[in-house]
Amino acid sequence: MLTRLASADLDRAADLRDHLALVPDPRKRRGMRHSLASVPALAAAAVTAGAQSFTAIGEWAADAPQRVLARLGARFDPRRDRHIAPDEATVRRVLCGINGDDLDTAISCWINATTTEGPTAIAVDGTSLRGTFPRTGGAGVHLLSALTHEDGIVLAQQNVTRGTSEISWMPPLLENIDLAGVVVTADALHTTRGLTRHLTRRDADYVFTVKANQHRLHTRLTALPWPQATHHTSTGIGHGRLEQRTIEVLPAPDDLGFPATTQVFQLTRYRTDRTTGTCETHTGYGITSLPAGTGPTDIATHLRRHWEIENRLHWVRDTTYREDASRVRTGTGPRAMASLRNLAISALRTQGHNSIAAALRHMARDTTRPLTLFGITP
Repeated sequence: MLTRLASADLDRAADLRDHLALVPDPRKRRGMRHSLASVPALAAAAVTAGAQSFTAIGEWAADAPQRVLARLGARFDPRRDRHIAPDEATVRRVLCGINGDDLDTAISCWINATTTEGPTAIAVDGTSLRGTFPRTGGAGVHLLSALTHEDGIVLAQQNVTRGTSEISWMPPLLENIDLAGVVVTADALHTTRGLTRHLTRRDADYVFTVKANQHRLHTRLTALPWPQATHHTSTGIGHGRLEQRTIEVLPAPDDLGFPATTQVFQLTRYRTDRTTGTCETHTGYGITSLPAGTGPTDIATHLRRHWEIENRLHWVRDTTYREDASRVRTGTGPRAMASLRNLAISALRTQGHNSIAAALRHMARDTTRPLTLFGITP
């Protein structure tokens, strides 16, 4: 199914319904009243208007006018001569039973079809949905995402199954993204020979940080002659702190052992609390496959932009959508809601909205605005 969705002839299709229609319906035909595509389409419109839960989606659907329900493909009842919106229970059953991989692929294909230019750099990072973790302990839902550095658009999402690591899920996450000429950034967890080899085979570059989880590599980097390095220093003020960042870059040693690594770097941060005057120093290391002529300024920019996945995705989903407070735990429900939030955030960003909170309020004032955003025409 994933292959069919990814290879479907929808490159120019802007209507979200065309992509959702390819997601297989897991329900039994008996008693089915609403088409599968209409339920996530309606849910996407509601989430783009600020809905944070299944209950809120059901309430948005109940208040939607007939012209909106018709455009979303809601069931028409000839006896009552009106379109019938799915209720909260129906929305919950569909989103908790839908295949998460297929839904994410359909959403990713729509996003790719509506963006005019490919990314130049992608940040990969994972986050856990706190509300899915039982109070008595145990595993919850952990999702891995790929976000563009430039626009903050979510290109893909992958569920990290219990008992596995993010490392094994990065290749599937990036499978349907054209990585030729793209720089991939990730934290130290992903600094492995296997992932660097995979990215190199796909003609991508990488900028990875290095910590003690790669003991030999970390020790090797700390022993390099950093006073001889090319360096760049920048300063910034934020969160009540003055921060000075110095990055030093050296050619990669021949015996480093990581495929295609051309340069290594040391990043030192000096932080001063402007209230207490307390000073802190943090030193980190990393590797990159960027061309040897790439200067420290460019590498520092990739490192800074990598953490935008925290500020522009995880933080937005948590504060604007209150994701960590959600108590949705059943089936694929938590992942499906995260997918719809990714869709809303990405679609709004493609239209130039910088403040997602303000954009949601804008969408909530007119029920037809989310439909226009998703290319859903009469």
